[in-house]
Amino acid sequence: MNNLRRFITVLALLVTVILAPKLTVKASGNLPQSTPVWFDAEYYASTYPDVYAIYGSDAAKYGGFDSAMWFHYKNCGVYENRKPAASPDWFDAAYYASTYPDVAAVYGSSAEKLFQHYILLGRSEQRRPNATYVHTIDKNGNLTGATPSAPTAVTTAASQTTVQQTTAAATETTGTYFPTGIKSNGSPYYIIVDRTYNVCNVFTVGSDGTYCQLVRSMLCSTGRAGHGTPAGTFTIYEHTAGGGWVYMADGTWAIWGMRFRTGGYMFHSVCFAKKYDPYPIPEEVAALGSKASLGCVRLSVDDAMWLYNTVPDGTLVTIGN
Repeated sequence: MNNLRRFITVLALLVTVILAPKLTVKASGNLPQSTPVWFDAEYYASTYPDVYAIYGSDAAKYGGFDSAMWFHYKNCGVYENRKPAASPDWFDAAYYASTYPDVAAVYGSSAEKLFQHYILLGRSEQRRPNATYVHTIDKNGNLTGATPSAPTAVTTAASQTTVQQTTAAATETTGTYFPTGIKSNGSPYYIIVDRTYNVCNVFTVGSDGTYCQLVRSMLCSTGRAGHGTPAGTFTIYEHTAGGGWVYMADGTWAIWGMRFRTGGYMFHSVCFAKKYDPYPIPEEVAALGSKASLGCVRLSVDDAMWLYNTVPDGTLVTIGN
């Protein structure tokens, strides 16, 4: 009887040793070899700094940052129950194609092809994979310390912003709290434009009666050399009729205009070569996040439309350094 028990025990151990590797290989084999659309390498790196510390510093060995993070996830992270992204659909291919028509013109509407552009070029160009995304990897591949948002989340401030995250004092229910110290003038919103990093932040009124609740953070283009956007605090005093076409000084056209200073200064979309063109000028879309305008504040078509339809006349605007 004892011999039989020993035989059964040894047999069970042998079965475990033989089958365990096969089960592991099978689980890993279900994952693609290259980075899939549903894997957010930035989220993975910022959420798991222990992984980034080892694999991020030697990313070239794995074929780049995304490949390095994916290598860890498919071989280790998936078994450690680490999350691959904040949301399964964090890469919004439809948003990416419509926001960056210059990319769509080359890569089409395929989610996989658009994603390949994003991980190879789009991130370094600070393009957004969804409407509310905040990049956590700078152009040099370094973590900034923020956390990427899911597509439906309220946008948090980028590290490149006038009001730094290090000043955040608390979190309220509708977004991230930033103590601007600006008392409400009765308008529900307040806009801050950072000319150094070309970021436009929109705040609403918090429980303390100041503009402290970040609603949306958007890349923009302010005035290039010789055409600087004026610094100071102004007030939006006119929405162009119906958000329609506005003729620009350089012969181009824009939509969703809002005037904030005499002399023609306004918020508006990136420019179109001709009135009624279906797509804006690709170079101007790509220039968002840099100084490229004739003094106005340019936004993506989606962001300009949102701003136009959200903030009323009388809204305070501060143009900072």
